[in-house]
Amino acid sequence: MTVMRVGLLRRVRVTEGSTAVVLLTALFVLIAAVTVPRFATTSNIQALLLSVSLTGIAAVGLSLITLVGRIFSLSISSTVALSTIVFAECLPYGAWLALAAAVGFGTFVGWIQGIIVGRFQTDPIITTIAFSAILIGAGELATGGLTISRGGDAGIFSANLFGIFPFQVFAFVAVSIGIAVWHRFSVPGRRMALVGLNEKAALVSGVRAWPSVVLSFTVAGATTGLAGGLLSSQSGQGNLILGGTFGFDAVTAVVVGGIAVKGGRGSPISAAVGALFVGLLGNVLVLVGLTYEVQLVVKGALVLSAVVLTGVASRVRGGRSR
Repeated sequence: MTVMRVGLLRRVRVTEGSTAVVLLTALFVLIAAVTVPRFATTSNIQALLLSVSLTGIAAVGLSLITLVGRIFSLSISSTVALSTIVFAECLPYGAWLALAAAVGFGTFVGWIQGIIVGRFQTDPIITTIAFSAILIGAGELATGGLTISRGGDAGIFSANLFGIFPFQVFAFVAVSIGIAVWHRFSVPGRRMALVGLNEKAALVSGVRAWPSVVLSFTVAGATTGLAGGLLSSQSGQGNLILGGTFGFDAVTAVVVGGIAVKGGRGSPISAAVGALFVGLLGNVLVLVGLTYEVQLVVKGALVLSAVVLTGVASRVRGGRSR
């Protein structure tokens, strides 16, 4: 049984991202730099990298839930919002402690959802929607819907390292590389891929699905808490309104990055690249003067297109494998 398990784990294919999305992103940058006014300015690039980093951190964690075959977590926005409040409440005791508290909160929230989805085999969409309602309700009861500001200094997270890149960019890069390497080379990471690719085969080989599901939700919760803490550090405040678009943007990044919605195929790096592409698209749409409603239409169409293309590619691969 052990030999079979190791053999299956070694045969699991984990892609390092979507080459097509990388090329498309690079082409998009070149076109925007030439044709869109103010795109190539230092201030715009810094703002773009800042927004992409926070969404990307959440998306990289979310990708593990998708890779293990549990589609998405729809409680990301509410977890981010509550994490900003936790950060603001703890900020008077130190910026690093506040960030650790936000990450710890997100980790706990993700772990609870992972237990429910993995151990009790509930529907991940319904479960995370219900949990989102619980979080928002609890947040309203705790804060009265008011903005939380307890003082303290979070300037260490607002500094531009080397005078160019925001701290959040380095956090995004570190999280993306760290999780991608762990997913690719560690036994728990490759078990996630195996469970997502074929849960029945994983069970036959002795790999139970629920520990991988719990682990994926826990890591996703941690990255979501990190994104919420870094978001709150920009103003030192917490509010239930903050991070309202994180859920949709993170899901968009995962789908556009080419990760198979049914699980098993893709890499956290794919989600990071998807976040960069989605951020670039949103930035360009703002610079050319399109309204928020039009931006939503474009992003929605992008998600639908990515889902359709991924489905077509899966059917083509399935046909070739027969």
